Amino acid sequence: MLGAIVGDIVGSRFEWDNHRSKEFDLLTYKCFFTDDSVMSLALAQAILESKPDYSDLAEKSVECMQRIGRKYPDCGYGGRFYGWMFSDEPKPYNSFGNGAAMRVSAAGFAAGSMDEAKMLAERITAVTHNHPEGLKGAEATVGALYMARSGSSILEIRDVIDKNYYPMNFTLDGIRDTYQFNETCQDTVPQALMAFFESTGFEDAIRNAISIGGDSDTVAAITGGIAEAYYGIPSDIRKHVLTFLDEELLRILMNFENKYPPVMEKNMGNMRVPVKRSSKRKVNGENRAEIMQASLVAAEEDVKEAAPVPEETTSEQLFNHLFGACNILRGPINQDEFKSYVIPILFFKRISDVYDEEYQDALEESGGDEEYASAEDMHSFDIPEGCHWDDVRNVSENVGRAIVNAMSGIERANPLTLSGVFSSFDDGTWTNKNKLTDERLKDLVEHMSKVKVGNKNYTADIMGDSYEYLIKKFADMSKKNAGEFYTPRSIVKLMVRLLDPRPGESVYDPACGTGGMCIESIHHMKNSKLTYGKIYGQENNLSTSAIARMNLYLHGAKDVQIRQGDTLRKPLFLEGGKLKTFDCVLANPPFGMSKWGADVFDSDQYGRNIWGCPTDANADFAWLQHMIKSMDKDNGRCAVVLPQGVLFHGGKEGSIRKEIIKADLLEAIITLASGVFYSTGVSACILFLTKKKEHKHKGRICLIDGSEVYTPMRAQNILSDENVDTLYQFYADYEDVMERCKVVTIADVEQGGFDLNVKRYIEKKPQKVVPPEVVRRTYFETLEKVRSAEEKMQRLLMKGGYVHGE
Repeated sequence: MLGAIVGDIVGSRFEWDNHRSKEFDLLTYKCFFTDDSVMSLALAQAILESKPDYSDLAEKSVECMQRIGRKYPDCGYGGRFYGWMFSDEPKPYNSFGNGAAMRVSAAGFAAGSMDEAKMLAERITAVTHNHPEGLKGAEATVGALYMARSGSSILEIRDVIDKNYYPMNFTLDGIRDTYQFNETCQDTVPQALMAFFESTGFEDAIRNAISIGGDSDTVAAITGGIAEAYYGIPSDIRKHVLTFLDEELLRILMNFENKYPPVMEKNMGNMRVPVKRSSKRKVNGENRAEIMQASLVAAEEDVKEAAPVPEETTSEQLFNHLFGACNILRGPINQDEFKSYVIPILFFKRISDVYDEEYQDALEESGGDEEYASAEDMHSFDIPEGCHWDDVRNVSENVGRAIVNAMSGIERANPLTLSGVFSSFDDGTWTNKNKLTDERLKDLVEHMSKVKVGNKNYTADIMGDSYEYLIKKFADMSKKNAGEFYTPRSIVKLMVRLLDPRPGESVYDPACGTGGMCIESIHHMKNSKLTYGKIYGQENNLSTSAIARMNLYLHGAKDVQIRQGDTLRKPLFLEGGKLKTFDCVLANPPFGMSKWGADVFDSDQYGRNIWGCPTDANADFAWLQHMIKSMDKDNGRCAVVLPQGVLFHGGKEGSIRKEIIKADLLEAIITLASGVFYSTGVSACILFLTKKKEHKHKGRICLIDGSEVYTPMRAQNILSDENVDTLYQFYADYEDVMERCKVVTIADVEQGGFDLNVKRYIEKKPQKVVPPEVVRRTYFETLEKVRSAEEKMQRLLMKGGYVHGE
């Protein structure tokens, strides 16, 4: 709420004297509040006075805007609104002016849901600005603010705006020199939203809004409300801006914030995080000075008493900073290309920051011996001269080439650990000035320089979690092919729980993508040192395999072997010319892959065509046989995600499935709900196989129907931790559960034609059959009761004089 007022007051001196730069004094004696602040507070008062269901909010909006507005007649209102404000019969006047959006921030703070946010926006706006564009501008602003307050990322907010309100296909740099004063919603709201989307903090958002010119106070007011909800307001700005408000306006603000707590900004070392005021803390005051003092004390106490940020929140804060880099790239770079820029440059920055920490520690340890501190043995990775992050930061021309040279130099200096990590990405990614100018790359480097990402700043777990979160967001943005490199982590956790890898056991993922399954396996083993040299993965995609190696390093994994190549055509983990075997094998291979090399597999030199060769149209059973062949002969376990078609398809697939069943390798099958995977509507299942079945499990398979076990979300179904626990417990219990689980024998499956369609075997509750004569009798008995009740009601109404007989 106060964020909109901050934006208005900061922008007040620039409305008629635009300042197209982010360099200026934020709040000076020349600043003042305008109609934007007055009307924002008037609508806050209307929300406070309205009924709990907001049924009278429209009337209260008219009443409060007129009553409060008339006390401040010289604040720069538009002509038609000024006439409306003093009218005895105020009517909406079909306006699409930006006043519709600049005054609505209170609705975003009051709303309890997105639907309610939209409803509030409509009711407080339509009393004046009832043109569709005016209503759209208000709804977009309130919706963005509500999402910011509710924990959505900038990406998620931007996607909603882009898909439902305005195309966000421009940058502030691209419009700064040409954007002109405009009082319409359609040419103010998108620009104000972009000022928020390209920001790195509250103050930065306000400066962005001012820097593009135009209707500065209104643009900044719209931006400021959303920025407060997302970042919080720094205490020094809050303290200063309150001095511009008189007692009446301060009192409205105080009452509103007492009911709908504001958001402050807390400095947490090298990160700033939002802190919401405790709902139990109320501000009171008899006069202007007391209100100001109490408000400031409350803000300071809330920030001071705020609990330390938990690791998950810290990870998300780091992610938000990293995703800010995407906003710098947005425009010339398509969003599905972001990972090719942000991921390697983050890795480059991490290596440099860790090197600096190690250098400083060695310097202190040696009493200032620089030669000792620079020795290779003192560092995780060697950084040659001229290849440090700071070297790139000091370059002003050909920045892309400098980035490529530095990354290449680091890779060459560490051939055993980093070979191919940076060179897997195309040099043209960085050096094409038609896509990325030196200025934009400098902005990217400076943005990344704002946060240190060394071990002392962020542990490997926090760094890795942020990295994983970033990969997930890239998957969200490119769902078309995301499933090829990213498996939802809840499914990975379920697979790893089934396998239960123990410290010292080997783990292998033949289609490792970005390395998530290897990482979860390491976490399951509590990051034991016994995992060193025991984690293996192969990935065909060059850049994805590089991302996997970076991912594992950032998670603190040691001595992990990730190799790049086509697993089905040329497996790379061999021993004595034979396929290497592992204790735990897990994967989410590409579903239904065609032209995968059946001609080679048919006469496979490693004997992976154990029960035959699938057709070249579908590699599912080739992957499954490769994984079975990769299982240790005594201790091997395997968990694999495949489309449910593998359970019942006939032909060659059916023949191979029959032999796998007869070999008594299948321990359990879990079918998954539809919509839990990116990029495909195909329903999937997890097959769990083992070479060491318990005696009581031999000759049996546990079939689990998980099609109804999921948590629906707006864009995608997910498996929550509770859902994962439920599915795992069905397996752990290994017993029949009505409509959920059935333990079948191989003989049962043979009788069913070796069809493993889970629903075929799951027992259903018997449906009660009601004879037609009973249905008819019940219907007429009920109808007679209704008629009797109506007659009784009619008699009572006539007796009371409420109705009269004919």
